[in-house]
Amino acid sequence: MKKSEIIFNCVPCVIILLDENKNIIEVNEKVKDYFGYEIEEIKGKNIYQLPVKREKIEELFENAGKIVKIDFLTKDGKSKIGIGLLEEVKGEREKYILVIHDVTEEELLRIKLKEEEKIIKEWENLAEKSLSGIYIYDENFNFLYVNPAFCEIFGLSREEIMKKKVYELIYPEDIPLLKEMVRKRFSGEIEIVSFILRAIDRNGRLKYGKVSGRVSKIGDRKVIMGTVIDITEMKEYEEELKKEQKLLEKTLEGTIYAIVRIVETRDPYTAGHQVKVAKLSEAIAKEIGLKNIKEILWASLLHDVGKISVPSEILVMPRKLNPIEFGVIKTHPITGYNIVKVIPNFEKIAEIILQHHERLDGTGYPKGLKGEEILKEARIIGVSDVVEAMISHRPYRPALTIDDALEEIYKNKGIKYDKEVVEVCIELFKSKKFSLEE
Repeated sequence: MKKSEIIFNCVPCVIILLDENKNIIEVNEKVKDYFGYEIEEIKGKNIYQLPVKREKIEELFENAGKIVKIDFLTKDGKSKIGIGLLEEVKGEREKYILVIHDVTEEELLRIKLKEEEKIIKEWENLAEKSLSGIYIYDENFNFLYVNPAFCEIFGLSREEIMKKKVYELIYPEDIPLLKEMVRKRFSGEIEIVSFILRAIDRNGRLKYGKVSGRVSKIGDRKVIMGTVIDITEMKEYEEELKKEQKLLEKTLEGTIYAIVRIVETRDPYTAGHQVKVAKLSEAIAKEIGLKNIKEILWASLLHDVGKISVPSEILVMPRKLNPIEFGVIKTHPITGYNIVKVIPNFEKIAEIILQHHERLDGTGYPKGLKGEEILKEARIIGVSDVVEAMISHRPYRPALTIDDALEEIYKNKGIKYDKEVVEVCIELFKSKKFSLEE
């Protein structure tokens, strides 16, 4: 094989020699890779019989000596992109030489890059207009991008922020949380996470941001991309609501204590009874693990409010009550229930008040409820009421000892009184030195 033939076949392009009638008189072996045809299948054909659009071939001849972009098909119908160069030559047989270089991969890559650039540009346009703060930073806490909304949250320019580490913007006490969340995201322990961070803006104002982000890649570089929403006003509003809630609770408690005083003025012998019952009930409820302590505290303070409808002479009677008089006393849970139930959100408290004289064996009043029919809170107040009443002076009897009171509830544990409540009550007085004295 001649040296020229070796070169002819080694060139990484398709080389086609044409005669003056534009018939193919020679083609190199690269035609197999580009077009999928054997040399014999191409030789002898007219150039217009190549799987190339006619207008492209005409463009090559019209622009001889210039590179023309062409589209062509392989034997199995695949589309390819190439660049062609046609030159006129002088020879006995050759009139033209056509060189075609396959640039399919390069062109597809260029198109892909162009599309990616378009997407990036569109993303940046959206990010720049976003009302949420958008950020990108690397594993070393260096900012790579922040949008205008992010800058506005912190009251700093983009140039100022880009010079800082991420944690330099964060409230000092929250820096450990930030670093831990970043570590977990980069290590793959968590993918997406949202949490609240605090910051101090340039005016010294404490700000709150809800931060969300995930690990992404820019090239081979791991970064965290995410958003931050300024929730400062919402947090400040929440704080105001909490203050108002506390004020409302204080007002409500003050009203409740005022009602207690009103009831006590009608029965001086039981002064302090409701407060002491509330103190013991609260202690028992905490030991048992009840959640809504306020509920049982308020129910305890109001448990005898119904006695406001009982004639004073019965309340201060210096002897044991007869059945008729005791029947009047037994109406006070119902009266208390009717008074309290009209208070918004006090429906359960009203029900506790109604049940505080019920007993497990059904001997209580006003409904004769049994066992689990009685609310746990009512069972607690029932025990506290008995203990406090027994150790207090009454016009018809002197005060009994705490041991007498504890003996009473112990004897009726699981019969009249809740077993758990009795055991906790005794434990408070015996082991934990609980006292009803001020």
